Amino acid sequence: MSRIDFFLVLLMAVCLYSVIKGGQPEQRAVVIFVVGIVLTFLAPSPSVHRFTHPEVGILIVDLVILSAFAMLALSAERYWTIWICSMQVIQVLSHIPMMFIPDLLPLAYYVIAAFWVYPMLIVLTIGTYRHQQRLRRFGVDRSWSDFSSSPR
Repeated sequence: MSRIDFFLVLLMAVCLYSVIKGGQPEQRAVVIFVVGIVLTFLAPSPSVHRFTHPEVGILIVDLVILSAFAMLALSAERYWTIWICSMQVIQVLSHIPMMFIPDLLPLAYYVIAAFWVYPMLIVLTIGTYRHQQRLRRFGVDRSWSDFSSSPR
């Protein structure tokens, strides 16, 4: 099984689990992941030049995904969203070394840029599991923060 095949199987399993067992925040995260993955596959330079210079297309996609996860983290009643948002910040920052170290090996740049999606998927899985635990324990699990209510 190739690295890409492994990733796609993992992505499908996590997304399916989160769509079926997750609440609205988990389901929205799945949409963000899937859109991000599709755009990331479309964004790189032609294969001859891939990861030999800063991948501006992937950086733009990463920034859009960061914005989406930040909006989710600000509105969802879930701690895992903050973790995913933090990992996406690191993902965006991973493009910086190539801007200042043009001799960086393409493989090293690729690994740095691609690594963080794996822990993010693990965090989403844990978040979905915790959602199910709260549902079993309390019968309900609030999905969204209510900023309009007065503090108690």
